Amino acid sequence: MPPTPWRVGGAQRQGRREFQADAFTVGGDRATGRIAACVTDGLGDTAEAAEAAQLAAEAAARATLTATPELGCAAARERLAVSDNTADASIVTALFDPGRSRIAITWAGICRAYALTDDGDLTRATYDHSLGEHIRRHTTQRGPLGLYDRKVTRTVARHEFVTTSLPAQAIRSVLLCSDGVSQNLADHVILRALAEPDPQDAAHILVTAAAIHSPDNATAVVLHHQP
Repeated sequence: MPPTPWRVGGAQRQGRREFQADAFTVGGDRATGRIAACVTDGLGDTAEAAEAAQLAAEAAARATLTATPELGCAAARERLAVSDNTADASIVTALFDPGRSRIAITWAGICRAYALTDDGDLTRATYDHSLGEHIRRHTTQRGPLGLYDRKVTRTVARHEFVTTSLPAQAIRSVLLCSDGVSQNLADHVILRALAEPDPQDAAHILVTAAAIHSPDNATAVVLHHQP
């Protein structure tokens, strides 16, 4: 059995929302050592949004584990399409495969992936699919843009997914998170949390800190690379 070099931890806080509309799923394959992780953020504070996030996370992680993150996100889209649920969600999905030199990440919306490098630098691996990000990319506007940053332009159900990758050997930790974490914590706070030796402790610190600054749902999945 190929051992996986990754240790995983995940945590959530509901905040002051009526529903926990974030979800996460982590799956592993003992035969291959592969790990698939997915974080989703349902659009809206409703039971339907919470269900959509859960359906998408489960379908994406399951398909990613046996294939790729792109096919995982496609499976999440199909799962929502055949359900009676008309809600939607943001998504980020990653595959950690000891047989490959790179970590594959696919996403849509405002869930994010970060990486802590062996040099101690925090790198943001994804960019937001939001109206605010579109404005910053095409104008001289910088900094947060309030509601524009929460106006999602790609989702599980709508438009194309985007894929990127990271060199596995140069990465110490990876964070997948909802915007309840990323929109409310500065990079230095995220970096300090990812430096925690236990990934479960790191995830707990992130969602607890995010809850101090925001009423939003907050979800974090942290993977630490074991040398």
